Amino acid sequence: MRECADLGIRRVWMHRGPGAGSVSQPAAEYGRQHGITVIEDGCPCMFGPTADPGHKAMRFMFTLTGNVPRRVK
Repeated sequence: MRECADLGIRRVWMHRGPGAGSVSQPAAEYGRQHGITVIEDGCPCMFGPTADPGHKAMRFMFTLTGNVPRRVK
């Protein structure tokens, strides 16, 4: 996240799979403190117009269980 801030990157998606994934609360907070929009859940592939059937199914299931990001902080 420090490198993203240094490079001027304004949006970061921290992927969360079945486990912890790349999400780090200290890193997410650091990013927000430095003006970076941080998305901390799911896989970006679930949201693209070219998503494969597996990712579409995951988005459907995670939406039902409330595990799809609903807000961008």
